[in-house]
Amino acid sequence: MIIQSVVIPKKKFTLKQSDKWIKDNGYKLTFYGKPVDLTVGFYRYRQVAPRRFNPKKYKTKVLKNGILLILGELKKKSK
Repeated sequence: MIIQSVVIPKKKFTLKQSDKWIKDNGYKLTFYGKPVDLTVGFYRYRQVAPRRFNPKKYKTKVLKNGILLILGELKKKSK
């Protein structure tokens, strides 16, 4: 499984802090030139396009600091 998105809670991080965490941990700040997605409670940093994943093969890993890693299995390439 690979990381599709990194989701950071707004209750624990400011946008500046979340950008720093993303950079410090080697993730992408933008996705094809698009900035972070802002939702009601989270900053979502997309790493890979969702269409590349099997929609039935996702799971979420919660880090100790409350950050969520959305993991997925890539679709099988047809030959």
